[in-house]
Amino acid sequence: MSGRLLIFCGIPGSGKTTIARLVAKADPGAVHVQTDAVRAMITAPTFDAKESDFVYGVAVAAAREALDAGRLVILDATFGSSRRREKTLKSLAGHYSRVDFVLVTCDLQTALRRNAARTGQSVVPERSVADILANFEEPERAFRVNSSRASPQAAAGEIVQALLYPSVPPK
Repeated sequence: MSGRLLIFCGIPGSGKTTIARLVAKADPGAVHVQTDAVRAMITAPTFDAKESDFVYGVAVAAAREALDAGRLVILDATFGSSRRREKTLKSLAGHYSRVDFVLVTCDLQTALRRNAARTGQSVVPERSVADILANFEEPERAFRVNSSRASPQAAAGEIVQALLYPSVPPK
């Protein structure tokens, strides 16, 4: 049995994880896989390409296991390049029944403020956040939410209504 895949993407500090956690609560069997959680296990993260390949690889392997168990998987990562998204979909081909992308956006100042409020190793260097934004390739046909304009609860509600349970009337 193949599960359902929901891929959250956006720059660091955009609100992906906060919103993804709320969306996961809508499905008791949902598995929320975060690259930030994988990277937090690295003693001194460098955020370089080799480390990112490792981090994404671990996250994709965890997602594959949950998808094979028929679960809703929320894969939460920057996914700033079409190459990274294509590689992920290729690795998970045959393991999901449906995939949707959610692009979480916000302005750079909001992202930097949120990123600076993080603790420990989860803080992404400010220069890296700006570089990621400058080079970010938006996915085609993604459901978009702007976390500068909508509360996390409202954004999660929109996602649940549009992508997970579209036939259920809103509350």
